[in-house]
Amino acid sequence: MKSQMILIAALLQLVGVAANAQTAAVVAGAPAPLELAVPTEVVTYRLLGGLLVGATRSGKLVTYDVTNRAAPVRKAELDVGAPVAELRVADGVLLAVGKDNSVRAFLFGDDGAPIALRWGGATAAPAAATATGGARRGTLGKVLEAKRGNLLIELEDGAGITPGDILLVRSRAKELKINPFTRLEEETASNAPTAVVEVIRVEGNRAVAELNRGDQAVAGDTVELNDHRREVSRQFPARSDYDHWFRATLRPMANLGQVDIASLTDLAWGYQGSWFHVQARISPLGISVPNAVDMFNAHAIFAYSGDFAEFGLGFGYFRESWGGFSAYECTAGSTASVSQPTGSYVSQATSCTKAGPSVVQYLRLGAVDGLNIRVTNTTVISDGFRFGFFDATLDIPITRTLNIYGLGGGGTNVGIGEFGVRTYLRGIGGHESLILTTGVGGTFMPTANVYNTTTQGIYNTGVNSTVGGNTSIAGPHFAVGVEYRL
Repeated sequence: MKSQMILIAALLQLVGVAANAQTAAVVAGAPAPLELAVPTEVVTYRLLGGLLVGATRSGKLVTYDVTNRAAPVRKAELDVGAPVAELRVADGVLLAVGKDNSVRAFLFGDDGAPIALRWGGATAAPAAATATGGARRGTLGKVLEAKRGNLLIELEDGAGITPGDILLVRSRAKELKINPFTRLEEETASNAPTAVVEVIRVEGNRAVAELNRGDQAVAGDTVELNDHRREVSRQFPARSDYDHWFRATLRPMANLGQVDIASLTDLAWGYQGSWFHVQARISPLGISVPNAVDMFNAHAIFAYSGDFAEFGLGFGYFRESWGGFSAYECTAGSTASVSQPTGSYVSQATSCTKAGPSVVQYLRLGAVDGLNIRVTNTTVISDGFRFGFFDATLDIPITRTLNIYGLGGGGTNVGIGEFGVRTYLRGIGGHESLILTTGVGGTFMPTANVYNTTTQGIYNTGVNSTVGGNTSIAGPHFAVGVEYRL
């Protein structure tokens, strides 16, 4: 606190000295009185030649070109990080005194954009106020390329950037904003902050920095120094900017007691819009050789999608068949000798099937690439509405490129449990990201027919006991999957 007060006193003294020395010159060359309505959002302002610089209640600097007083043009805005109590000008440098006792210094480029200045010590004058100070100015360059979670930045001459510096990325995308002077819409650069990154390598006038989850940048965005490292929220990053995604997950399984090649497989494709999400999935698909497995759940889902929640409804087709007992939804199969007298014992199999159109409910709570839980429930329309399949997945981010996850689900005669890791091999969630899933767990699936059957009693009224024998395959599995985003 003491050092802050010394800094404030030194800067205000600097302003006072410069202002006293230049009073006559300023008065003599002062512009005509301001003949325009100052926007209501501005609580204090200063004129710098043909540029009006105002401070808003929300702690932003906004600039307007007022060369033509009849048609002011909004140029740029910058969030200074705290509400501004006072603006002062000395030697062409604007000092913004915050209500939190902070003092920030700014120059202004030809485009009217504020350029934050840095100085070396508590009592030092702003380093960029002199041409020989070796200052590192706020606007340092622009993004040449943003790809696979990395930024390639072209630096201005004398930027003085070194590995470890923290940069703020600002969007230069055009957007329509209301000019509070004219009340008309004008197309201006957004200048909104979109990422805070750390420089990892510098070669000549180019630098490389890594994006964090939730950060976004495109070629043409500008970069400037940031006073501090931002605490990156790995748990709740904003949704990344990608459109299409594809995912496939295989779960090779070792069937206990039998020799099988089996897998409970997931296949999916999706399109991510600005507020909606469309998915087409086969999840799960049961595969087994030589014991035939009949497990198929295909559906399409349309959902409302936001950064931290998603819910939707889908329709599809579900089928699950198994054998082994005589019960509701099961039909009798072939018998060894139907001509046997009543009460004799014959061999018989049964086939149980649940199949038909399906209704699917889908829910995501949490960030797509952060902490989230996803739940899918399938209801089958077969002799009424009947439970088909349910699954849930929990994702927990651990590092910039690593999540751990747990998965569980099941149906009438199928079940799965699994845990593992998701590794961002390339990118951090946006375009061209490649995500690898690896895990271990256990699976059981129904077979489509009965094998190793025993005999059972047949009476006039039908079957009085269940079939003996294996009706499912089960065992541990290893999961491997990939997801690619475009």
